[in-house]
Amino acid sequence: MNVRRNILVTGTAMLAAFAAVGCSADGSTNGADSPATSDTVTYHADYPAYASLDDVIKKSDAVVEGTVVGSRVQKVLPDAPAGDDPATNPQAGLSPAEAKEAKKAAEANPVIVTVSKVKVTRTLAGKVAVGDTIEVSQLGGTYKGVSYKETDTTMLAKGGSKYVLMLAAHGKSPYDLLNPEQALYTVKADGTVKAVSVGGFTGAGKVDQLAAKVNRIAKNR
Repeated sequence: MNVRRNILVTGTAMLAAFAAVGCSADGSTNGADSPATSDTVTYHADYPAYASLDDVIKKSDAVVEGTVVGSRVQKVLPDAPAGDDPATNPQAGLSPAEAKEAKKAAEANPVIVTVSKVKVTRTLAGKVAVGDTIEVSQLGGTYKGVSYKETDTTMLAKGGSKYVLMLAAHGKSPYDLLNPEQALYTVKADGTVKAVSVGGFTGAGKVDQLAAKVNRIAKNR
């Protein structure tokens, strides 16, 4: 089974859209222990795009270097929206029966995310300390025998790789990437920072150079 779903992403990233209306999660499972599957759901999400690496840094609540030490996959369901404005409440004006059907449809098509635990080895920006373990959410993962994939997302991987992450905070854990391609970088053995995909920015230099760039941007705010 191959299914394609379109997801409109507003704010800074996928979970920001749910943070605006509140969200709840249940049915957590460890992605590493999920069974192999041939069933696939492909998401296509519209993320904010940035003109330069500087712009991503300016919008970031935190920029950190770290390694993945664990992960889990979970289902995210938006809480029922409230109010009479259709712009913020798609269910405004629906009859009780129609609202019930809309809720059932949402529950039948959950959003699946992978939440990675990242041990911070260096803080370039933000209120995160070296040695902290933070959580970073990404769209997709294997959940109850079905593989959910977002077309532009490269999942964080456990196993020693160092990453530079440019993150958005929403007042509570987890963080998410401002953009799945433009805000995710690996750190090579010599310290060179490289985008994980062709959609990322080149020319970040080494971690020390990137840290200097982040400091300059912070001073000019």
